[in-house]
Amino acid sequence: MRKDVWDDIGRAVTGAADTVGRKAGEIASMARLKNQIYSLERDIKRNYEALGKLVYEQYMETGATEKQFESLCEEIAQKEILIDQYEGEIDEKKKEV
Repeated sequence: MRKDVWDDIGRAVTGAADTVGRKAGEIASMARLKNQIYSLERDIKRNYEALGKLVYEQYMETGATEKQFESLCEEIAQKEILIDQYEGEIDEKKKEV
């Protein structure tokens, strides 16, 4: 009977360690997603600055044309979509934790 008690304790400790490890992995995954969001937001800010500079330079020269700004606007839109996806993943992970 004494061996059974130690076996039960061993299984309980192993189960607890597995749970802690799984939760730590989920938290690390959320941290990575938050870091990616932060990086994308920094990129968007740089795109906004570059876009503003282009608009101003074009304005000073001849007047702005839309074609020059399309690629930056598309890049910003794609990053905003990624941010929304990452935030959704974080919300799902929070429900699991």
